[in-house]
Amino acid sequence: MLQRQHAEQRLFVGLSNDDLLPWAEAYRRMSGIMQTSQEPIPADLRSKYRSNYDPAILNEMRDHQDHHVHQSGEHKQVREYFRRMEAALQRPILRRSRGELFSFALRERNDGRGVYIRAGDMEVYARDHLQLKLPDERVVQFGEKDLRSDAFLFLLPGKIIAEEKYDAIVDIDRYFSVKRADKADLELQLGGKNPGLIFKKYGKSEQARSFSVNPHSLRHFQTTEMFKLGVADTIITKRFNRTSVAQSYTYDHRSVSERLEEMEPGQSRLADEMLGPKARKAFDLIRSRKIQGPVVKRFLELQTIMGDEAAFEYLNAEAGSLHITPYGFCLNSFAASPCLKHLECFNSCSHLVRTDAAAEQDNLQTLKRRFEVHIDRLRQTGSRAPHFQTQMQHAESRLAGVNAALDAAPGEKVFPSSNSRYLPPE
Repeated sequence: MLQRQHAEQRLFVGLSNDDLLPWAEAYRRMSGIMQTSQEPIPADLRSKYRSNYDPAILNEMRDHQDHHVHQSGEHKQVREYFRRMEAALQRPILRRSRGELFSFALRERNDGRGVYIRAGDMEVYARDHLQLKLPDERVVQFGEKDLRSDAFLFLLPGKIIAEEKYDAIVDIDRYFSVKRADKADLELQLGGKNPGLIFKKYGKSEQARSFSVNPHSLRHFQTTEMFKLGVADTIITKRFNRTSVAQSYTYDHRSVSERLEEMEPGQSRLADEMLGPKARKAFDLIRSRKIQGPVVKRFLELQTIMGDEAAFEYLNAEAGSLHITPYGFCLNSFAASPCLKHLECFNSCSHLVRTDAAAEQDNLQTLKRRFEVHIDRLRQTGSRAPHFQTQMQHAESRLAGVNAALDAAPGEKVFPSSNSRYLPPE
């Protein structure tokens, strides 16, 4: 519709100013409302259309309505619409089939001879009195190219509340008003952290109706795809108007295997042959510099001194030391040295490395809320008991550790300055 309107420089495409339209059809094009007769659209047609929104069913609805307009007359809203149009233009607009103007007398019924509207009158009225419904003619400059609204993905019928308010069917094949969705429209429809309206309305299953999309995550997605395609990080940074190249890498969510495709292929083939599944995952994480610790340090030493094969044999033996905790990665070998933190990784553990897992973030947020509630209660009650301050300091230090974990980027050590348990104290 937008493409044709731009090409023909008209709101009501396929028409010249002198063309006459039956007023039911003119009403459909101007208001967007499908029902034009006194007979409602059959329920089976409505449900059939809304099951998959096949535009071919709109033709069946039009045929049904046009037939009943001839049989029992037009809906009262059609006459009311053009009565308001005449009042706004301050002149008659109703015509007979040969184009002659006429007016209905007070309470006069349509005698069945047909009522028509001139296309030129429709154009004038829409441009002067339906300005909020005018099609979106904005042009956006994209590099050296101008993009009209018809090039955008999210388009919608403009200013049409009857569907939601009165459960009306909108004739999207005829309605002249086509708008481009704005940022607020998209955020409302997609939902962010809450189920999106578009999924609630059109989801075909209970799970689909609970979906949502955070619009900001689309920037992450697009950045990741550009990295996958080998686009230079400087170009990606310029594309998103970021202040530094480092910022772009915080939006890069390629999997470890995708990152490793850029690295040495010979070493990867040897790793495929020698390493078991868990050791291979540890190797991928080591190469992408996402994990650190004594196992990593020893692996890198062997690789430098004795070569890949010896280092891979060591890694196979130590593969059990790779753990995924509720708060991030850990490379401590519990068999050789039990965890002294008792899975309190957020208690300044030097082995903790954050990932981008959503569940991990949720676990930390839950802990944060619990510690905050606990500390708040301690402050409100107060106590002179000897161990009260110890209890308070314990809770505050754990909360500080959780906050540090939440602030750490994926792949970073949360507590890089913590002492390693493997080294003797100074």
